[in-house]
Amino acid sequence: MVFCGIDIGTTSTKGIVLDERGRVVDEATLPTPMASARTYWYEHFCRIMQLFAERGQFADRSVACSVTGQGGSFVLLDAQHQPVGNVCCWTELAEDTIVQDLADAFGQTEYYHVTGWPPHGWLAAAKLRQMVERKQVPEGACHMATVPDLVYAQFLGKLLTDVTSAQITGLADFQGRRWSPAILDWIEMDESWLPSIVPGLSVLAEDIESPWGNLTLVTGSHDQYAAMEAAGLERDTCVMLGTGTAWVLDGRTSGPVFDDARFLIHPGRDVRPDCYGLIVTLWQVGAGLDKLLRHSGLTQASLTELEAAFAGMSVPEGPVRVNLDAGEVEPSGDAATSVRRYMEWAGSTVAHALEVCGLKHSLERIVATGGAMASRFWPQTISSICGLTLEAVDCASFTAYGAAIHARTALLGPDRSQRFPNTATIRTYTPQRSQEYREWYCRHQRPSLDWQCH
Repeated sequence: MVFCGIDIGTTSTKGIVLDERGRVVDEATLPTPMASARTYWYEHFCRIMQLFAERGQFADRSVACSVTGQGGSFVLLDAQHQPVGNVCCWTELAEDTIVQDLADAFGQTEYYHVTGWPPHGWLAAAKLRQMVERKQVPEGACHMATVPDLVYAQFLGKLLTDVTSAQITGLADFQGRRWSPAILDWIEMDESWLPSIVPGLSVLAEDIESPWGNLTLVTGSHDQYAAMEAAGLERDTCVMLGTGTAWVLDGRTSGPVFDDARFLIHPGRDVRPDCYGLIVTLWQVGAGLDKLLRHSGLTQASLTELEAAFAGMSVPEGPVRVNLDAGEVEPSGDAATSVRRYMEWAGSTVAHALEVCGLKHSLERIVATGGAMASRFWPQTISSICGLTLEAVDCASFTAYGAAIHARTALLGPDRSQRFPNTATIRTYTPQRSQEYREWYCRHQRPSLDWQCH
């Protein structure tokens, strides 16, 4: 048997195949169509599977597959589980009046404690209410599906979803692992529109006839939870930092973790039994650096040379503040000083998020992925300011790998002897000058960040 993970993302679809030992035997990528208002999700699933089949990866083998996807995106379906109308991408927003109605109906904190999210325009709950209220529901629509649900329905003839995909819609009671009747009543939507929620990681169907041989389908997930699986996160002892355009901190915890003051933490249930998850949305850190570099007449390719000038610089002597929209840092200096201070500010936001989560004292390491890990200085700075070992992972199909591990675990049981993909490049950083950085953070940076978060 082989295990296939497919990550249907916003910019591309990635697939990966593991053998029974958990080693990567093949990978594939498809770019997202430029005009993607209509769903391409099932088409991309089929194309990735066909690529692997043509390369001989499925020859004389059964295939277990798990799908992960862009959390928060959904599409409406007809009675035959075919898309009706356009995809509603997670990046689209309901209008502010709808969000205010949601907050008025339930209360911000109360809604947050049920769903794990404060009222916001990107939530499916808000967008569905807007569609119903304005009579914009397409004719023939009678179901709603997230990315994995749509793919699986083509094989199963029914709609099933996982708890991680359900809870990111803002429609679910995540601790009860069920749809919220009160939220559905507010939308004026019957629960029959929604998939049944599979509470944990399990086999959904075996020996399904497909163009690629006998197929076993395993519980899907939304992409942040598949990435947690790929990182091998253990409860309460390690976190994962994603450093793309926006930075996201993910973790697995023993129970739900809330932040009623700022709503920075988004708790949820994992597909793993007796395990919760948390997602902390930081700022548009990657986008801010790009703006700073442009203002300085630099490019990402210039960073390696620029970082050579960091060696003789000291730890900041006062608070560092950043205007992300403008790509500006205070105190400013020459290009090298400004970029270094920006990176130190970013490291301090990670340390602050760990404190908000209450995880700081139990943590052993940070697993970090994404563009910032191409730098040598930036991951070292995060490690030093947080006082934790940081493992920088470079793996193009990291989230798809997490989905494949989900498939393998459902069939063979948990086994993390292979901590990361054998194709990944890992660099490990340990804290340096941590006492100096700790004093700077506690004296200057923490008060500054507390103010910014409020």
